[in-house]
Amino acid sequence: MKNWKKCVALLLAILMLSALFTGCAKTATETPNESEQPAADNADAVKDSSEQPAEDAAPAEEPVTIKIMANFDTIKPGGQKWLEGIEEKLNVKIEWQLPPSSGYEDTLQMLVLSGDRPDVVILPDSWRTSDVFAESCEGGIFQDISGLLPNYENIMAHTADVSWDALDIFNDGRIWGMPRSTVMRADGFVLDEEWLKNLGIEYTEGEYLTKDEFFDILYQFTYGDPDGNGIDDTYGIRGYAKDDGSLYTCLGRIFGIGDTPAWREYDGEIDCLNYSTTQTNFKEYLEFVNKCWEAGVIDPDAFSLDSTTAVDRDKKLMHGCWPEYAANMTIVPTENYTHTYVYCPGVVANEGDKYAYGDYGTGIWWFWAITNNCEHPDKVLELFDYMLSDEDWVNLSASGLEGFNFVIDENGDYDYSISEGKSDDEVGGWPIGRIVRRSDGAEFFINKKLNKAQRERIAGLMQIGFDNYLPSLDRGYKPEIASDPVFIEYNNYMVDEINKIIAGSEPVDHWDEVLEGWYAAGGTEYYEQMRAYIASFE
Repeated sequence: MKNWKKCVALLLAILMLSALFTGCAKTATETPNESEQPAADNADAVKDSSEQPAEDAAPAEEPVTIKIMANFDTIKPGGQKWLEGIEEKLNVKIEWQLPPSSGYEDTLQMLVLSGDRPDVVILPDSWRTSDVFAESCEGGIFQDISGLLPNYENIMAHTADVSWDALDIFNDGRIWGMPRSTVMRADGFVLDEEWLKNLGIEYTEGEYLTKDEFFDILYQFTYGDPDGNGIDDTYGIRGYAKDDGSLYTCLGRIFGIGDTPAWREYDGEIDCLNYSTTQTNFKEYLEFVNKCWEAGVIDPDAFSLDSTTAVDRDKKLMHGCWPEYAANMTIVPTENYTHTYVYCPGVVANEGDKYAYGDYGTGIWWFWAITNNCEHPDKVLELFDYMLSDEDWVNLSASGLEGFNFVIDENGDYDYSISEGKSDDEVGGWPIGRIVRRSDGAEFFINKKLNKAQRERIAGLMQIGFDNYLPSLDRGYKPEIASDPVFIEYNNYMVDEINKIIAGSEPVDHWDEVLEGWYAAGGTEYYEQMRAYIASFE
């Protein structure tokens, strides 16, 4: 992959030089000097020239049709001025195929078997490491685009290296898709600003907290009557049950543990904190989350809540804290969030510790693959490249069309008043950011209806998350042993035992026994296979 990137850089340089010299040559040969200008007494000749038959002019080229399949069935692409403008500018016509999102992966399976495929299709990240996708690539159903990418500088500039690595699925330099990027970051926690004031708690936004300081705030949020209603109806932090039954609180971040297992180098060895026998982070996390549970600072209904009901409790002012991306922080009252919040970018285990973890290992939030039915893959990439250009990014990041949906005033604020009276099909509903995103375009997430000072406040807090991000080395790879029924069954058992430790029905030391069983059930092979995979591309 590193060699491929060097080649890309070299090709880009050659292309830029070629364009430069071509431009210079064109300027030298096509710009007439004074002696070549038509004289006044040659007016008749000029007139005659201008009256040549129209059929000598080159006919206008028909637009290139691009058939795109995506899981966008809840929106209406038709009538969107932003998209219509791109089609006209690039001389393309997009035909959308929008199957139901609920059965989208089933549709993808049928697509692989069918010969009637669209030009380009969006695929979930899980497909990237699947046998179905690998076999489809080798079978010619999807196109290798590595040879085309050097021509599209915006795609290259605004996509993380790790994302290209992840789409080099055979580790041979061939690239099998274009990422729809996400911004990789380490998220922190929001704290209810009004509750802090009511309780007399002083906190400076942007500062780290130690786990002990954090616990004290959560405790006061729970038992200090922060809303002043005299009723015991508040809790420190949100929690809910994930689909696999595990408790989601994000408290593992305090100990460098993300929401998904990540592989990194520790003490010169590739390891994963979730399963390590030499690093103690996971056991320390279990000890802390058990302390929070026993103290009642986590919503006591957490194991029976899903994410939707848990967030509803946030809006009902039952929780004073929850994990959040800085861009999503409510800093002005809204209909859903009537309180304002300050942002804690991270909680550390001990004073002086570095807050660092990562959950977005590949930076890929779905990806686009070009099928063998596409006759113009260059046009598809041109389309995506333009969307990522400086010229169009302002529209992408503001979800509209400048001059039609919004204007930027002299203060740098976005004014959407010009959208009033226009139809929903024209001004809303189309998920622009679901088509492409910049891996370095965090401004996409910031609410443009906030004023410039508010946007700058959030941008500064977001930057802390970027600085704290710690990528995983695994590229989303799943070792072969991960499909073994015995191994799968033990991982399910492992979730149950972790929940028991959190809830206090098993001691924290029970983790040592659980981890030993995991290695016996296939964890040893899991480590060997993962380390071999990571070593293959180092």
